Amino acid sequence: MVERYLYGDASLIERLLPQLELMEEAEGGWAAVFKDKASNVFWMKCYTSAGEQLGGGYELLIRLPLPSTDKLIAVALETPHEDEAVAAIMRLLDEEAVEGKDFRHLLVERLDQLDLPGIAPDRKQRIRQCITLTSLTDPTNKRPVKGKSLAQLSADAAYFEAVSEKALAVLGRLK
Repeated sequence: MVERYLYGDASLIERLLPQLELMEEAEGGWAAVFKDKASNVFWMKCYTSAGEQLGGGYELLIRLPLPSTDKLIAVALETPHEDEAVAAIMRLLDEEAVEGKDFRHLLVERLDQLDLPGIAPDRKQRIRQCITLTSLTDPTNKRPVKGKSLAQLSADAAYFEAVSEKALAVLGRLK
């Protein structure tokens, strides 16, 4: 299990959990910390509010310490495991919504630096998936607006417009 940072496939998580030792569980079971005795690696099972459906979230198993924003972006773009890529994206979206962590400019800059003509078709599909699942082409301001000045709101709007333009340019170069 050490080579992966996240699991996003609920059936795979269900098969992995019996191999781990429960260390701590939040009331209600919405989060828990496990230890892999074989590797001494700690994992957190949680539910992300991104992708929330019918009152439940997207189940994740994340290696601790929690991956940085840069690591999550790298995993989303580079892992061979689709469930891990989606889990990384869900984690990025959750950190943006709950903790206010910006990732969009980092992701679009990383995408903009790629040599897109030389990339394999499956990797191009992964890039499209990342752009789609993060709504990177949507110029709508996703930050809170209450209590902000007009200048702050304008800066936020400009940020999302710039990210959207770069993401659209990346998509255009993918063809």
